[in-house]
Amino acid sequence: MRAELAAAVLPAPGILFLDEPTIGLDIEAKAAVRGFLRHLNAADRTTIILTTHDLEDITELCGRLIIIDHGLIVYDGTIDDLHTAYGSTRMLVVDLADPATVLTTGPDWAGAQVVRAQGHRRWVRFARDGISAAQLVALILADHQVLDLSIVEPDIEDVIRRIYRGETRPPGQGR
Repeated sequence: MRAELAAAVLPAPGILFLDEPTIGLDIEAKAAVRGFLRHLNAADRTTIILTTHDLEDITELCGRLIIIDHGLIVYDGTIDDLHTAYGSTRMLVVDLADPATVLTTGPDWAGAQVVRAQGHRRWVRFARDGISAAQLVALILADHQVLDLSIVEPDIEDVIRRIYRGETRPPGQGR
């Protein structure tokens, strides 16, 4: 794969078409290929058109994403905008000082909901178009002693899987 990539860039193309460029490579080789492609794009201004099933390639290399389903373009934009357009949710993971604490949601939570509780830890799902992470954290900190927290961004694989399963529709087409 690396030899094929080297042969493809020797003529210094303005546009480079790659199909599954990291398939079959080990972790180190994948990182090297991705680094090389980022450099090629930035330094030589080479446009890279990538077809892949490796979603890590997509998240690390692509500024623009086009999703095709049954021959139709169902999305064309950035990865961040994909999450917004398809209603992706984020997860706030909170470790509370008191494991018996119950987080109660209210109107200020703008649709955020506690989806799991285990020991000190609580998982709170919230939509990108609802309450912000900062607002949600402030609400929790106002009433509870927090040991630790983190925000888990949605996995692009989950969003794309939902699109292909028909669980979500392109913007403007309803559910």
